[in-house]
Amino acid sequence: MLEKKTPEGSDANGEAAPGRRRRADRAIETRRKLIDAAAEVVGAEGYANASVAKITARAKIAQGTFYNYFASQQDLFDHLLPELGTELLGFIRARTAQEEGSFAREEIGFRAFFDFLAERPAFYRILNEAETFAPKAYHDHMRNMAEGYMRALSRSHAKGELPGFERRELEVIIYTMLAARNYLSYRYLFRDGRSRRLPAWVDRAYMKLMTGGMVYGGTTDRPRRARRSTPSAESAVIGDAAHFRLEPAEPGETRIDLEVTDACLGADGAIRRGILLKLIEAAATAAASEISATPPRLLSLSTAFPNAAGDEDLTAIARAQGSGGAIHVSVEVRAANGSARPVATAQCVYEAERRATMEDES
Repeated sequence: MLEKKTPEGSDANGEAAPGRRRRADRAIETRRKLIDAAAEVVGAEGYANASVAKITARAKIAQGTFYNYFASQQDLFDHLLPELGTELLGFIRARTAQEEGSFAREEIGFRAFFDFLAERPAFYRILNEAETFAPKAYHDHMRNMAEGYMRALSRSHAKGELPGFERRELEVIIYTMLAARNYLSYRYLFRDGRSRRLPAWVDRAYMKLMTGGMVYGGTTDRPRRARRSTPSAESAVIGDAAHFRLEPAEPGETRIDLEVTDACLGADGAIRRGILLKLIEAAATAAASEISATPPRLLSLSTAFPNAAGDEDLTAIARAQGSGGAIHVSVEVRAANGSARPVATAQCVYEAERRATMEDES
């Protein structure tokens, strides 16, 4: 019977021997110390004033040991930003892992980015000087960040959460987000050389802009206001609760039926646009109210009317999602007879407080 041989440095089970594992762990630890020391030196003095001597002194490692891990100072610089970027992505993923909503994930990820800067203030200078002193590192980092965003936005796009945007336009959104983080850092965190945390109102303003723009910014129609009409023509319909009926719906949906009367119709026999807008707003507000702790306030409304509406009764289905101060509602209006063709669609953004859940209270 042949004796089974084990690899050199391994035990009988083929696993690395304890001594070999300890050496590997020490090597990982030493390399990590060099990266951390380089981050501190470059963050404090810039790439131009960093040196192997300063970095090894900060890491408390012999200067000759440095070259066991990096071929040169530039080799270290080329690894510094991508490795910190990987750390940043891991930090953000840990915060967003339990959140499935696209816009909630963006809000949490946005805050996480600035929390990471508060813990690693050197990252800001390393990033901004890298394009000049470590262009390879800068390119690798930006590619890694963009690819991470592209995976997330592609999933949102596939679910229909970015209406009006083409697939190729996602990259524009991604680099807009990355630029916003950089310039908001400059304005509100590091403008006088001192590190501070991002004010909460800046966070809210960013989310109003980005989530609102992504929800309805890609639609072709500009936001429209309901046309004024004579009280006898419109208020008789809108004011009579019998004409609007809130109906039971699937979880996460709000359904409102409209009983069409002659007062709803224009001279051409079609349902007047103002009536459709009122129906859309009623359904959207009802949906937003379901997840808001306070009466929601409509910030923006974008509509499209792909098909004409005759004199048939209509059904509006509204779906709301959101967190923090922004609630996003999508609305689709169809004929109540079950026609597959939508009469109107809309995207709305409301300002409101999220209703506390049992999980929040616990």
